[in-house]
Amino acid sequence: MSTNAKHGRRSAAPARRSAAHVLAAHLSAPFTIRRRIAVVGVAAAILAGGSLSASALPLEAAADVSAAGPVSVSPDAPLTFVRSAVSSTAGAPAAPTGANGGAVDDPAGAQAYAAGELASFGWGQDQMSCLVPLWNRESDWRTTAENPSSLAYGIVQSLPAEKMDSVGTDWKTNYQTQVKWGLKYIQDRYGSPCGAWQHELSVDWY
Repeated sequence: MSTNAKHGRRSAAPARRSAAHVLAAHLSAPFTIRRRIAVVGVAAAILAGGSLSASALPLEAAADVSAAGPVSVSPDAPLTFVRSAVSSTAGAPAAPTGANGGAVDDPAGAQAYAAGELASFGWGQDQMSCLVPLWNRESDWRTTAENPSSLAYGIVQSLPAEKMDSVGTDWKTNYQTQVKWGLKYIQDRYGSPCGAWQHELSVDWY
């Protein structure tokens, strides 16, 4: 007979823990990959309103579930989940630059970028049929195009060139900065690329 029995007491059986206690224990412990899987397994069982099975979980969680024993949870039972903040390291696309940080003359890239910007100005893709010939005529869509007499510069042939500084200080080398400035200029002055193209055709400038 045990010492406890001599004093009229039974040996205490191991305490059973509920599924909620198992889940709470995993949530409060440092998260390893196995513990993350365990939390998902326990939470899924609770949400399903069924019994927890140790065989369905990783070893780290199986011992806890076995200790808790089969537990049935009502689907209507209230559950509380803690929202975790998630940070993203993804940044904005890198500006196009050439060797040693120089300018990139990439007509195809500049046209693709311009096409992607049209919607932000309220225009449809049909405006590219006017924008492409407009800037072909002005600069052949070259970032470094410069008029030797007027000193107009870039894809959009800004005059003076420094106007593009209002969009970005990298206007000499970045076709994205030039395109953004040019589209805003066209919107303010002509309403649309097709409006600017019609003006170009009539007076040879826009």
